[in-house]
Amino acid sequence: MRINKNLAEAVLMLSCIVLVLVGTTDFDSSTTKSIIMGILAVLAVTMGLARFLGNKNTTQEG
Repeated sequence: MRINKNLAEAVLMLSCIVLVLVGTTDFDSSTTKSIIMGILAVLAVTMGLARFLGNKNTTQEG
């Protein structure tokens, strides 16, 4: 499977920025804030792994 490194890097940066923005914003419900932050954290970790694996695959290929 080929992973586009630029796309993974862009989604990683965007999810980290939004994670900080959500973390510093006041919400009426702390449950909603926790759910949104959890989803964004999973997305950030997934994109970090995709970027790492994409970088690893390109060094092995050439």
